[in-house]
Amino acid sequence: MGGSTLEAQSVGQMIRLSNHVPTKQILSAKHVGRMALETQISMTLSLNFQNQDKLDELLERLYNPRDPLFGKFLTSEEFAQSFYLSKQDVDAVKGYLMAQGLVIKEQVGNTLQITGSVQNIESAFATQLEQYQVAEESGVQSLHFAAAQDPIVRSDIAAKVSSVVGLNNFATRVSHSHVLKSNAGIGNGPGGGLSPTDIQKAYGLPASSAAGQSLALMELDGYLASDIQMYTKQFGITAPPLANILLDGFSGAAGAGAIEVALDIELMIAVAPTAAKILVYEGQNSDAGILDLYSRIASDNIAKQVSTSWGGPEAQTTPAVLNAENMIFKQMAAQGQSMFAASGDNGAFDDGKILGVDDPASQPYVTGTGGTTLSLNADGTYKAESSWSNPAQGSNPASGGGGGISGFWPLPTWQTGFSSAANKGSQTLRMVPDISANANPSSGYSFVVNGAFGIVGGTSCVSPIYASITAIINAARSANGLAPVGYMNPILYRLAQSSLSSLVFTDIADSSTNLFYPATQGFDLTTGLGSPMKALLTALINPILPPTPPGGLGTESHNTLVILNWVQATDAQTYVVYRAPASTGPFVAVGSSLTTTNFVDTGLVNGVTYYYYVVADDAAGESGKTAVMPGMPVLAAPQAPVSLVLAPVAGP
Repeated sequence: MGGSTLEAQSVGQMIRLSNHVPTKQILSAKHVGRMALETQISMTLSLNFQNQDKLDELLERLYNPRDPLFGKFLTSEEFAQSFYLSKQDVDAVKGYLMAQGLVIKEQVGNTLQITGSVQNIESAFATQLEQYQVAEESGVQSLHFAAAQDPIVRSDIAAKVSSVVGLNNFATRVSHSHVLKSNAGIGNGPGGGLSPTDIQKAYGLPASSAAGQSLALMELDGYLASDIQMYTKQFGITAPPLANILLDGFSGAAGAGAIEVALDIELMIAVAPTAAKILVYEGQNSDAGILDLYSRIASDNIAKQVSTSWGGPEAQTTPAVLNAENMIFKQMAAQGQSMFAASGDNGAFDDGKILGVDDPASQPYVTGTGGTTLSLNADGTYKAESSWSNPAQGSNPASGGGGGISGFWPLPTWQTGFSSAANKGSQTLRMVPDISANANPSSGYSFVVNGAFGIVGGTSCVSPIYASITAIINAARSANGLAPVGYMNPILYRLAQSSLSSLVFTDIADSSTNLFYPATQGFDLTTGLGSPMKALLTALINPILPPTPPGGLGTESHNTLVILNWVQATDAQTYVVYRAPASTGPFVAVGSSLTTTNFVDTGLVNGVTYYYYVVADDAAGESGKTAVMPGMPVLAAPQAPVSLVLAPVAGP
């Protein structure tokens, strides 16, 4: 799970690249024959990174507050130089493809965009492209294609290629938005939708500047500029400039998905109207199309806060695509870009049928944004939140904030310890969402599409809101001479384990569900860590640095116990005492959350030497450790009598 798609099975001098065939979809479809050989197909090759171990190590260091490299993010040029394949290697891949009759359209970041006929593609990758008919729930029969076998390439090329994306068109992404069919909202916008002022007031967001910050949206449709103008005029907002970046021949015309694009832009304007610009990356709704968009956003590296509200069931996305996406999200993290993704609108059942999560929200280098139902006081201030879940009614399917357990990605280190019997989480697999905010259409947001106001909800609304909040945070950090906050998850979960947890997150713990997982105390799989509070911005704008290490550790030995004393550390909130049977370890914590500078370690064996060190702790994590000090409990020797008086002994 979550690894390379390169499979170590040779076919002569050829190598098969595994996990490219959408087996589940093929098994449930009707085979209708081969594709026409002259049909042209656009594809994207995801190239391997060089020095992948060093990249993983770098990412650990960039987000470790105790490391000298903390926050020293790479430029896109520095990333390319360190981790992209050499020009010689890329040229070798290009030459191989062109020799097979394929056309190289463009290299974007670490991907190659190519086109070719079915005949040339089949020849280049030693596979066959077959057609399949799928009966949709609407009763319409849709036609799809897929490679019958995983692609095979020459062994020297296989070492340079991570994934061949575009060998099937089963997977398409959907918009995670829901439009309220009647005007029954809770806000002051048209029809009762939440206005920009309502959003800021409800979550205590400051009307702070996002000056100098660019935001990016990954979109699979176009929009009408007149809709944006109508929205800003209604609320008296001067919008940031919009820049459209069109990929893969997309025209930018507004289609059926224009609702999503409009609400994404409008909610970014609502929360961060003073941003420098909003970059709207628009492309084709296909595996290759989304990869091209993400790769362009990463290689441009203009926006440090990125949002997508398009996704699809993780279980219906091939591992080849999941891994190709992951490589790009790693690059974003290394460059200090914050990536947010809507977690889905089908509650715990992402495909509408079985428990599952949404891609890309379940990606480990993405912050998955879930959904709640918001209640306000009469004055518009925050009152309460609950999980968003609406059971099926009549022809309306069930809906709710996406959340659950990944079937592909291992548990990230920062999510260790957040699973419990109460929240039904996993101790081995990635859990989503990470954070949440209002998404129920009944408490939804005012927006404009096709020249008319409406009320919209869905986790689609949450992702652009968090990206906009991050723009405000990063603007303030920049003014303080700090780097962008970047990949958000490590610091969010670190805050959740600190004494600041109740100040930065509203914990939703009312046992409501997202159709399966309950909202429990602390982290859960319906609302994640909770919704944002004003103090969250403060904690991220003015980061808490790790405390200095404690000093002067000393030990006192007594009967079956050792007493430890140390010098107070600057800015420490608590202390942790570690003990080992040898000076080289292994050390385990024997005392934690200590608020004093001493500790009594009891229940020890007299005459045995134990070894100790102490660290200070705060919201940013542990400090460096003290010197290792030994301690040996001893049984105190019996004391001699103070005086001895001898009585005379009578003789016989």
